[in-house]
Amino acid sequence: MSGDASWDKEKGEIRISGERHVAIEAQSLCDFLDSLVGVQVAEVIMHSLEYRLGKAEGKRFMEKNPQATLNQLIEHFANADRLSGMGLTKTTWTAHPEALLVEVTNPATSGLVGASKSFIFSWWAGALSSHAGKEFDVNGVAYDEQKNIARGTLVERKLK
Repeated sequence: MSGDASWDKEKGEIRISGERHVAIEAQSLCDFLDSLVGVQVAEVIMHSLEYRLGKAEGKRFMEKNPQATLNQLIEHFANADRLSGMGLTKTTWTAHPEALLVEVTNPATSGLVGASKSFIFSWWAGALSSHAGKEFDVNGVAYDEQKNIARGTLVERKLK
């Protein structure tokens, strides 16, 4: 699987790591969804969509790279974020509690509520869940406007 992005103007398509993508202005999409159904419902809709997409992409990656480690999957997706214009993603594992801290510099969306809150980090939760053998949720989403950095923590989903 290629770790590159390509734009074929003749076919009218963008490919990132071999998969077809479409360029959209993500913040406008999120803002519109918020205005259409309200921030709480928009957040749930975006979380459900992005989680499912992340999980499907994680599964595709593992089918093409069956020996890949979790760290290789994370590195691949951080590179895909950069190639797709999502931002510059840095990840850090913590031990107690086990969690993946995801930090995106120059993120495509910056909201702390609604669809914007779920756009980046829910995808990561799905992708991580596809390989880790357990489900992950998103906690602690924050945005530092001065540094233009969005942060979120992915933690194992606890059954209630």
